[in-house]
Amino acid sequence: MIKRYCLISIVPLLLLFGCSRSNDLTEINLAEVTRSIFYAPQYVALELGYFEEEGLDVHLQLIAGGDKVMISLLSDHSDIGLVGAETSIYVASQGSDDPIINFAQLTALLALSTTSGERKTNH
Repeated sequence: MIKRYCLISIVPLLLLFGCSRSNDLTEINLAEVTRSIFYAPQYVALELGYFEEEGLDVHLQLIAGGDKVMISLLSDHSDIGLVGAETSIYVASQGSDDPIINFAQLTALLALSTTSGERKTNH
């Protein structure tokens, strides 16, 4: 079940870059703006070698800030960026000759969480 879920989550990567059964791996530089539980299937696929099984050599980069991920994409240091869609809107509004194409959305809602310390009671 986990493997199936991981493979389903990487379909956009496979469609974008294709896959090869030969010994040659297609290198992909993947930039993410944050480590997130939403990307857990991707981390599992990386650790268990599922990308390599599909002919992909994925290099994961953590780049703090959507603007910096966009710079990495525009300067060809990254092939795919996991960022909000607003970053490509900013690039387009600046009149870029090389627009960024959004091809997938991983989440439909904001990812918010609340944490707290241990609850203390007076006895």
